[in-house]
Amino acid sequence: MMVTVEDCILGNSELHDRFFAVTEVLARLVSSAPRSVSIAQIEEETSRPEKEITKLCTALARDGLLRPDPHAPERWMLACEASLVTLEDVFRCVLATQQTRCRPGGRNTADRVPNDVDLLVMQAMIAINQSVFTHLRQFSLDRLKISAAGMFPAPRSGTQSHFANKAFDVAFT
Repeated sequence: MMVTVEDCILGNSELHDRFFAVTEVLARLVSSAPRSVSIAQIEEETSRPEKEITKLCTALARDGLLRPDPHAPERWMLACEASLVTLEDVFRCVLATQQTRCRPGGRNTADRVPNDVDLLVMQAMIAINQSVFTHLRQFSLDRLKISAAGMFPAPRSGTQSHFANKAFDVAFT
């Protein structure tokens, strides 16, 4: 029997899709930094609906990565230097958003007494997360400014796989 591994982050397609969406929004803001960007501009660039972009920008603002433009509140801008934004920030934002979206009613582990298996799995998850964070920290989104400056062909809007391939090409050049 052969087991296949999904082509997504930690084998979780929902996490992968959200990670990709947040990265796409942040990439647009990083490439325009220090200028602010409107939701309509992000929508045009990413082909994502306004409602989704607004939710993503709000989550990024809650995590301290974005802020409304003080001169144009309907626009967003980075809250820090573009070079300081990494894929680790994206991942942390996605995890924080995922935790707030979890609904009660699932398995209640608070009533159980933790055992050795719980401790072992918890230690493994901590180690895995630390490893993931370490690797993602190495990828600053300001690498995408090279693409915006015309050093690489402009990405075609609306094709998620092209953006993923573009990010892969930029990461390894």
